[in-house]
Amino acid sequence: MPLPDLGGHPKRVTFNSIVTVKGHGELKIRPIQRDDEEEMIEFHGRISEESIYMRYFEYLKLDQRTAHERLVRICINTSESYAIVVEQPAALPRPAAILAVGRLTKTSKPYVVTFDTLMTDQESTPQLGKVLLKRLIKLAHAFGFQVLTGELLVADHDTLKLCRALGFSLQTLLEDGLVRVTLDL
Repeated sequence: MPLPDLGGHPKRVTFNSIVTVKGHGELKIRPIQRDDEEEMIEFHGRISEESIYMRYFEYLKLDQRTAHERLVRICINTSESYAIVVEQPAALPRPAAILAVGRLTKTSKPYVVTFDTLMTDQESTPQLGKVLLKRLIKLAHAFGFQVLTGELLVADHDTLKLCRALGFSLQTLLEDGLVRVTLDL
């Protein structure tokens, strides 16, 4: 069996899809693209310091998160990491807007992949988080991984509750103030 690789497109997954999310209407889920840089700048402008801390475990200033060099690197999928965005499609006069981003990243263990998610504060709802995480689970499985894992702050109650509801096991890492969530695919 070949080792999983995040490059390419597994056949069992529709990469561009429209989903209906309660409270949001129809949203598009698609892979991140090189030309998403401007939308990503706007996306990061709608995220609070608290949400940034929950995601990165430190405070990163807006100019750090939206630096051109960083966005060029994260707006592309590689064999090591794969990101998807959930966006509100354009409707005149409003342009399309990214509401959430999810990323899978390979680890040093051959069949284990980690996930990260980030949502704008205005759009952060359990339904949107659930749609995003379920898609990441489906992608991790389709790419051939056997375990999906992530680390969250103990204080990230909403995401921990969602992970538990989706079947993840939780292990508190007391020395770090983190919880490792793990799902066997």
